[in-house]
Amino acid sequence: MKPQRWWRDVVFYQVYLPSFCDGNGDGLGDFPGLLSKLDYLAELGVGGIWITPFYPSPLVDNGYDISDFCAVDPRFGQIADFSRVVAACHQRGIRVVIDLVLNHVSSRHPWFIDAWNNPASRFRDFFIFSAKPNNWQSFFSGSAWTPEPDTGEYYYHKFAPEQVDLNWRNPAVEQAMLQVVDFWRTLGVDGFRFDVINFLTTDGPGADNPETNGEQEHLHDINQPGIEKTLQRLCRHIRARGDAFLVGEIGSESLDVLQRYQRDDLMDVVFNFNLGSQKTFDAKAIFTQLQAMREQLSGPPTLFFSSHDMPRMIGRFGEHAHDTARAAVVAALQLTADGVPFIYQGEEAGLSNYVPLTETDIHDVQGQSWFRSALASGASHADALQQAISHSRDASRAPLAWESLPNAGFSTVAPWMRLCGDAATVNIAQQQQNLASLWHQYRRLLAIRAASPALRQGEYRLLAQEKNAIHFLRECAQEQVWVAINFGDAVRNPWHEIPAETLYGVNTEWLGKNQCVIKRSFHGKAQ
Repeated sequence: MKPQRWWRDVVFYQVYLPSFCDGNGDGLGDFPGLLSKLDYLAELGVGGIWITPFYPSPLVDNGYDISDFCAVDPRFGQIADFSRVVAACHQRGIRVVIDLVLNHVSSRHPWFIDAWNNPASRFRDFFIFSAKPNNWQSFFSGSAWTPEPDTGEYYYHKFAPEQVDLNWRNPAVEQAMLQVVDFWRTLGVDGFRFDVINFLTTDGPGADNPETNGEQEHLHDINQPGIEKTLQRLCRHIRARGDAFLVGEIGSESLDVLQRYQRDDLMDVVFNFNLGSQKTFDAKAIFTQLQAMREQLSGPPTLFFSSHDMPRMIGRFGEHAHDTARAAVVAALQLTADGVPFIYQGEEAGLSNYVPLTETDIHDVQGQSWFRSALASGASHADALQQAISHSRDASRAPLAWESLPNAGFSTVAPWMRLCGDAATVNIAQQQQNLASLWHQYRRLLAIRAASPALRQGEYRLLAQEKNAIHFLRECAQEQVWVAINFGDAVRNPWHEIPAETLYGVNTEWLGKNQCVIKRSFHGKAQ
């Protein structure tokens, strides 16, 4: 049997730092603001946080274009502030995972500034230059190659031109990035979430990608043959220096692709977009993915339904904008199914999605790019705006509404991004004051999971679906836990007659819509 690692016991909470809490009164979330809210996170019951990029950056892509990998952007504080957050988290039993981008650097990074338009640069081979670029396209539309003014060569970027891909064929690149990893581990970081880690260019530029109906199939530019050996060296290097949680963001919703990167010698877990990014609620589709992950993955899946890159779950899955009843049972599934849960900030309070009113309200580079492209292709201003909104990742990035105060308690000044329009009434303080609220249900579910070995690390003994209900049994040496969650019309409770302690919900013979029951027994088997 594999040894159980600490991260199997943890519910992680994603902190999108610019919009979490402003601690210095400049309208932008920062490390002092995060430090001031750690007691809140401890009270909620989370055991780990994942912090999105906070490095110096020109902010072409939301901080994922990094100009210095071993520093804190002054907008968020200083290294000392980061260290205080790590220490304070550890004092509260909260682990710290940080986002790290190994695929590319900002075009303002010193390495690329030196290499740009300079074939003699010692950093030239840190990047991928070609006099004859292939047809590879950027994921933000257009060619993935941008010309230099004087050399006749082009440089490669999978994303924006300001996000320059590193050449992972060069051993010096690998060594430089391992030093970055060591820097943050020395500061007490407990793990890393590796952004688009399967995009590393380990084999250099190759053949043109095929196209079907005008859409390019990314056959040669991602998941290159050399990627596994490169990642094995990365993971081995990190684990040789202590136990760390390694999370891979794999740019795919295909379980066949995702499962390739989750192994004992690769990532501990991958982000399971096959489950988390479903655009609308479908109990059968969710069950199908739970079952597929159970069968195909070599380790636990990640369980999330929202992030900074997608609209909030409550807006996608609910039957109306503030369907907290549906949100509560989705949370119950997330916190009781087998896997490692990641709660996105504000989900616990049912905060709503941000809706831009004009193009100036769009902050995300992806949405801005769509707006410009739509206008250029002849779309009307209104149509271009709607296309931009549908492709923008701003929906879940608005500043957190903490309370019914000016600027929603996020800051003492106007925040960097407009608040959601309902912040005065839909906020964390309002939820905390209502004992029947979604926030208190999250807190109770987190407490139940923390007290139950079976819900943290137990294996499925049964995973089944009936109509719009999902039910399962998880078991470990100490206990068994039965869970039934009904998302639709009333169904019979399969665990009604099992003699066990009811931990959550009402143990009636029938489960109504958006009802859940969790039961537990110690020792022995189910009858």
